[in-house]
Amino acid sequence: MGKGKARQAKQGIEEVVEYALRHRIRILILVALNEGSYTAAQISERIDEPQGKVQNHLRWMLEDGSIEIDEEMPIGNRARYTYRSAIDNTYSAEEFERLPFRYRQNIVGAILNSGIAEILAAFHSGNLAEPRAHEYWDWYNLDEKGKDDVDALAHRFLRDVRKVEDEASARSETNGEETTSMVLELFFFKRSRRGGDRPHRFVADRISAMPRPPFSTKPPVAPRNFGWADRPSAM
Repeated sequence: MGKGKARQAKQGIEEVVEYALRHRIRILILVALNEGSYTAAQISERIDEPQGKVQNHLRWMLEDGSIEIDEEMPIGNRARYTYRSAIDNTYSAEEFERLPFRYRQNIVGAILNSGIAEILAAFHSGNLAEPRAHEYWDWYNLDEKGKDDVDALAHRFLRDVRKVEDEASARSETNGEETTSMVLELFFFKRSRRGGDRPHRFVADRISAMPRPPFSTKPPVAPRNFGWADRPSAM
């Protein structure tokens, strides 16, 4: 993971993740560092928080192991640091499987730090409640072939999303339309306990439930689904 420039974490990765995501400013710092490597002053400007507060959180996060020092630049008799997220590598399924468990757990923890920070920041800003946001989670009881089938489906889905992004970038270069950063997070994992058997049916989406003007010129919106399958919709 990374260049190993962070100090040794004082706790396990589970506690590190819980600590990093417990405070709004630390969440915003993680979201900023998802975009690149920045100094404390640059992070302060990006998240619109006082540099003193940002510096304190950076020091605690560095000591805890949830971020790393990327570069150290001498300035007179002092040093200026740039910081980055505490994960730097990607692995194939085969490479990941060969890693020791604690190493894999640390990688997963760093991904959770970055990914859940994006979700919480969007939640605080209200972006999760926008019409184009999708929220859904559920469990599915699968045999070995079912798990393999969903795993393959997830890989195909991610490849298709990247293709859509490439096409959007090409259109943007042609027509000058500014693109929007949309976050996609995908988790597929063994549940900590077995869930009961139950039918899966989507709840009514909140868009189609909203009344429309009788002579609306807006094009029809594709159905979107939200929430648990068996819970009555509150929207």
